[in-house]
Amino acid sequence: MADTTIVLPVGHRAVVIGGGGAIGRACLRAFAAAGANLWSLDLDGAAAAAGLDGLGHGHHHAALDVTDRKAVADRAQAIGACDSIVYAAGLESDGDIVDLDWADYRRVMAVNLDGAFHVAAGFAGAMISARRAGSFVFLASMAGLRGEAGTSVYCASKFGVVGLVESFAAEMTPHAIRINAVCPGNVDSPMLRRITQSVTGRVGGDADELYESWSRYGAAQRMVTPREVADLCLFLASPAATAITGAAVRVDAGAMLYR
Repeated sequence: MADTTIVLPVGHRAVVIGGGGAIGRACLRAFAAAGANLWSLDLDGAAAAAGLDGLGHGHHHAALDVTDRKAVADRAQAIGACDSIVYAAGLESDGDIVDLDWADYRRVMAVNLDGAFHVAAGFAGAMISARRAGSFVFLASMAGLRGEAGTSVYCASKFGVVGLVESFAAEMTPHAIRINAVCPGNVDSPMLRRITQSVTGRVGGDADELYESWSRYGAAQRMVTPREVADLCLFLASPAATAITGAAVRVDAGAMLYR
């Protein structure tokens, strides 16, 4: 479990969507260490449960398909008002626009962007009805701040998340609900491994060598860890960040300093 100096208010309820992934699991651990009562949600119910391994009792898990708007709304209603939501569900994509696989385009947009909208609409309604202040943190990406050849679909989905966050934040300010995006750089994770395999399969080269080169990208010459992303998500959801809303905060080891 991650060590943290942040302590959340007693009874804080946090929902992590994508709780079976590397960043989602790290978020579950960071929030648990800060004293939160957790819901772990993931398309794979077993993965959602596994994300809570070792975190003690009193937490909950369930399967959730974020592309199903009604399922998201029903789950939000069943859980009730929460204090923080972390949207860490996401899919990767690789390929040039002229060779676009439109089924892949729709699959990625359905999770990365449509799902974010579904979660925003479903869970905010419960907070507003309960007159409960709260926080949403959406996982965007460095790819949501700067385009790059071969990643148009992923970039577009994450640029969309940043736009959602800015607009949603303006709408929720009267309800004391804060909305922010976290934009990681290269995170040491299974997803990044899959991307290197896809890229080298498309343009050639060695996947391990590409992964190694990406591990030295940026001013700090290293990757970001899932825990570092999770710690930022926790900070933004905590009382220490009550004046931060509508922001897209980078956690990229200085990668955006280089082009």
